[in-house]
Amino acid sequence: AQSLPRELLASVDLLVPNEHEATALTGRTDPREAATALLDQVPQVVVTLGAAGSLYVTRGAEPLTVPAPKVTAVDSTGAGDTFVGALAVALGEGRPMPEALKWAAAAAALSVQREGASVAMPYRPEIEEAYAS
Repeated sequence: AQSLPRELLASVDLLVPNEHEATALTGRTDPREAATALLDQVPQVVVTLGAAGSLYVTRGAEPLTVPAPKVTAVDSTGAGDTFVGALAVALGEGRPMPEALKWAAAAAALSVQREGASVAMPYRPEIEEAYAS
């Protein structure tokens, strides 16, 4: 992660760094502090926390932490990409943020149980089944 120009950040609606990227962007090691600091630059932030889930912050509201499903991870290489892709789909379909975060967490949990990155990404029916359980 590296600093981004303010002009670019002014066009960002939702920034989704992992906890290490959030630290690199803000210099703050606590994910909640890092996410809150990022609100000075963008209106919404989701910090992915690996097996601990995700943290959502938005201006004027209390932070929301969404746990990740408990699974045995085999390879976490594509988990972040899977999470962000699934989150984009869920939000694009109009799901509320808490539901979208849970859906994305279900997708990422499926992906870490497989070897590889793009080949480990689950298909929609798998995500729906995992989300429902």
